[in-house]
Amino acid sequence: MQNVKTDIKPCFMHAPIIEMKELNNLFFELTNKCCNLKCSHCFIKRNPFKKEKDFLPVEKIKQSLLSSRKENLKSIYLTGGEPMMHPDFNMILRMCLKISNTTILTNGTFINDKKARFLRKIDDESEYETIYRISFEHFNEQKNDAIRGRGSFRKALFAVQNLYKYDFNPIITVTDYYKEKRETMFEGFYELCKKFGFEIGQINLKVTPYFDSNPQSFKQLETADFDNNKLDCVNSRIVSSKGVFSCPILCNDFRARSGYDIENCSKKICLDTEKCFLCAMHPNKAFANDWM
Repeated sequence: MQNVKTDIKPCFMHAPIIEMKELNNLFFELTNKCCNLKCSHCFIKRNPFKKEKDFLPVEKIKQSLLSSRKENLKSIYLTGGEPMMHPDFNMILRMCLKISNTTILTNGTFINDKKARFLRKIDDESEYETIYRISFEHFNEQKNDAIRGRGSFRKALFAVQNLYKYDFNPIITVTDYYKEKRETMFEGFYELCKKFGFEIGQINLKVTPYFDSNPQSFKQLETADFDNNKLDCVNSRIVSSKGVFSCPILCNDFRARSGYDIENCSKKICLDTEKCFLCAMHPNKAFANDWM
């Protein structure tokens, strides 16, 4: 057979290699596509006509928590989909709080007065702290619901109010979809929460990047000047039903798979996706709490 020459070159030839220094943040994807909202910008592709029941097995969580005792773990994160839809959520939360401070990344739709009171009881049973991050898109109800669905804004705000009532210090998490200044977002949510007595501080607002999947962005990462320490993959891993991955945005993406379990997962990750660039260019950690 005649050899055919080609000028096509690999796009990711010079992708930076990042090595995990130590495991400080352990994420669990309790559900993948199982969620009660249908946010138009969500990076998780869902079948709108099928209810998914893709729950992370409790045994896998137990195994990961046991392995993490050997690490310098500072925080655990429960995410999804919607993590509170996991049938064993309460038991999982109690398990995590025996090991470390635990953050729940939720849309807040399940947190009414009764649920918030119950969550306070769980928190009081532990020496560690439970942190709730409630997802919004904007402090304007119409802008928020245009992305997350009608009624989602009021339910999320109600969750913040209930958590504050029972002495939690909830964090408002905003995706940078509308590209507005952080100061503008903070002022808007400050005035909103002040109406029910919750005077938020800078720590109560977390802005995460909007992953618009621009495939051309990677080419800039080869020469871009970015701080490695801001990357979640430097000190974080996420466990899903499909294995261990380098960060939440690349969970279940074969390019970011680090191994089967926490104890034997790879410490190196190649920044060879367009999402890696968006994460690297973000001013703070994209997923982990900014103070960790």
